[in-house]
Formats: sequence, C-alpha cells, structure tokens
Amino acid sequence: MKSKKVKKWPSMKIQKTWFHRKKKVQRWNFVIQDEYFFKAKKDGYRARSVYKLLELQDRFDLIKKDYSVIDIWAAPGSFLQAIKKIVANDNLIVWVDIKDIVPLGYNNVKTINCSIFDYEKLDLELEKILPKWHIFDVITSDIAPNTTWRFDVDQYASVELNIEICKFSEKYLKTWWNMILKVFKWEDFNELVMEVKKRFNDLKTYKPLACRDSSHEEYIVCLGKK
Repeated sequence: MKSKKVKKWPSMKIQKTWFHRKKKVQRWNFVIQDEYFFKAKKDGYRARSVYKLLELQDRFDLIKKDYSVIDIWAAPGSFLQAIKKIVANDNLIVWVDIKDIVPLGYNNVKTINCSIFDYEKLDLELEKILPKWHIFDVITSDIAPNTTWRFDVDQYASVELNIEICKFSEKYLKTWWNMILKVFKWEDFNELVMEVKKRFNDLKTYKPLACRDSSHEEYIVCLGKK
C-alpha cells in the first residue's frame, strides 16, 4: 500500500529589511511615538501597525497580486493601505470593523461595519457584496479587544476574538490558503493554537520588530486551511 504524500511547505528565507528595534519610545495619550510612528506619518500610512504586516509579508509572502483579501478589525486602515499596494485593482478587498473607517477611495475595497461575533449580520453583508460562490485567498487581522488594563481579562478576550475568526475562516477562506492573526500571548494562548490546528495544516508564530519589546502581542501565521 502506497503511503499518502504530504504537502510540504517551502522553506522561508529571512531577508534583510529596514525593520529593526530601537529602545527609545515616547508615549503621549497612550499613542506610541517611536520611529515606526514617525515613519508611518512620513510614508502616508494611517498607523504604525502597517510595518507589522509589511514585515510578515516580507518574511512569509502570503499576499499575491491576484488574491482577494478580507481584513478583519481593520480600523484605522493601515493594513488595507499595504494590501491595496500588493493586490491588483480588479481584485476584491473587504474590510470589517465595528468602527467607522474613512474610505480609501478605491472601487475594489468594500467596507462592512460589523462585529466578528455578529456572524448572521456579517454573513448577510458579505452576501450583498461578494460574487456568487466567492471566498477569499487570505484573511488578515490585527484584532485587539477594548482593553480593561487587566491583562488576564484582555488576553482571554483576545483569544476569544481570534477563535471567532477561525470559525469564520471555515466558510470564507479557500482550502489550502492562509490567514494572519494577532493575539495577546499568555496562559490562554494554547486554546487558540488548538483551534487553529483543527482548521490549518501548520502555523508559525512571529513577533514583528515593529511590536514593542514589552508587548505581549504576537502574530500567528496559519498555513494551509484544511
């Protein structure tokens, strides 16, 4: 009896990039003002978080020109700005957030104001804008809960949000395609890992250099949806 061939993921080479850490950080009104903050302003991005996605893309090459992408918890829209520069003008990009987002002004970028927990509403809104039988090549997310300043509570909420995105991927992500999640990593982290492993063949954890050293946030690159 022949053994079943298992698809292997190609080795990923780390490239030298602009990304690097600096220790000096200024904080005013809880806005992180460091080199990434000022670079985002200079480069015309809405938030410093864009460099987290750009580094993930540089390392893992998850988004291609001919892909359609849905970005969950997209406000203020910096991930979308980066995605728009990669994806072709006729490929669909959807952003989802409970907050209002200032439009980017592109015809192929569609907006849905909805919570990831309100699946029925999200499902209906997607039906309105998606071509028949359309599902996405990549799901991206920079999701974070409203902080309570109790890390155990915030971390658990972060895990719960990401589990909902995992459930969402069952219907709206193509088989063998990929997803990016952000989570506050602590004692509930393994619960999320188990949920990812139920649905994906492999996962990589990665902390981009644009994340503060003191931050517990980490990204999960979910590879090969089952």
